[in-house]
Amino acid sequence: MNFLYGTLTSAAPLLLASTGALVSEYSGAMAIFLDGLITLSAFFCFAFTIWTKSFLLGIFLAIFAGLSFTALMALLIEKLNANRFLAALALNLIYASLSTTFSSIFFGTRGVLTNQAFVFMPEKARLITNFFAYLVFLCIYLLLKHTKTGLYIRICGSDPQVLHAKGINIFKIRLYAWIIAAALGSCAGCIMSIRLSSFVPNISSGTGWTALAAVFLAKKNTAAIAGAVLAFSLTQYGANNLQNIEAFKSLPPSFLLSLPYISALLLILFFPQIQQRKLKL
Repeated sequence: MNFLYGTLTSAAPLLLASTGALVSEYSGAMAIFLDGLITLSAFFCFAFTIWTKSFLLGIFLAIFAGLSFTALMALLIEKLNANRFLAALALNLIYASLSTTFSSIFFGTRGVLTNQAFVFMPEKARLITNFFAYLVFLCIYLLLKHTKTGLYIRICGSDPQVLHAKGINIFKIRLYAWIIAAALGSCAGCIMSIRLSSFVPNISSGTGWTALAAVFLAKKNTAAIAGAVLAFSLTQYGANNLQNIEAFKSLPPSFLLSLPYISALLLILFFPQIQQRKLKL
C-alpha cells in the first residue's frame, strides 16, 4: 500500500506537466518551456508566499505569473510570426535563468531558499497536492473529450484548415492551449516547492522533459500518458527507496537518482520498435 501511494504521490506533478504538454501538443506546438517554467513557478510560489504571508495567495500569484508571461510570449510569437518550436525552447532557457536571477536579487543567494513562513506538514501536503493533481487531470480529460473547446484543441494541430473553414480563430485555440499548459506546469512547480517546504535550484529535475517524453511515447493518448507517467514515477520511487537498502548502498547515489531518466530513455528507444513489431504480426 505504501508503495502504491508513494508512486501515485511521485507521479502527481509529472502528471500535471504531462497533461499540459498533451494539450499544447494537440494544438500543434510542443510545450518545450515546461521544464524552465516549473522551476520558475516553484520560486514564485515560495517568494509570493513569503511576501504576502498567505500560501493560497502565493500559489495563485505564482500560477497567474507563469501563465500570464507565457500568454504574452505567445502573443508576441504570433504577431512576429516566429518559429514556435524555437521560441518555446528560448522561453525554457529564459524561465530557467530568471529563477536564479530573481533568487539572487530578492534573497541574496542562488542556493536553497527556506523560511518559517513557508513550512508545510509533509503528509498533509502530499495528500492535498495528490488530490488536486488527479482532480485537475480528470477535469482536463473531460475538457478535451466532451467540450467544443477541447475538440477544437484536439484538431488544431492536425487539421487546422477545418477550424479555419468554420471561421474559428486558430490563434486563439493555440493561445488557450499554451495558457492551459503554462497553468498546469506552474501548478507542478508549486506542488514541488510545497512538498519540500523550500525552493531548490533546478527543482524540476527534468520533469518538463519527461512530460514531453510521456506524450511522445503515448502518441497523445490520455490513458497511455497516465500509464507512462506511472511507469516513470514507479522507477523514481524505487530509485529513492533503493538508497535505504543495505545491498544497494554501495552504488553511487547519482546512479540511483538517474534511474528514472534511464528508464525514460529506454522506453523512448524500444517502445516504438515493440509497437511496430506488433503491427507487423
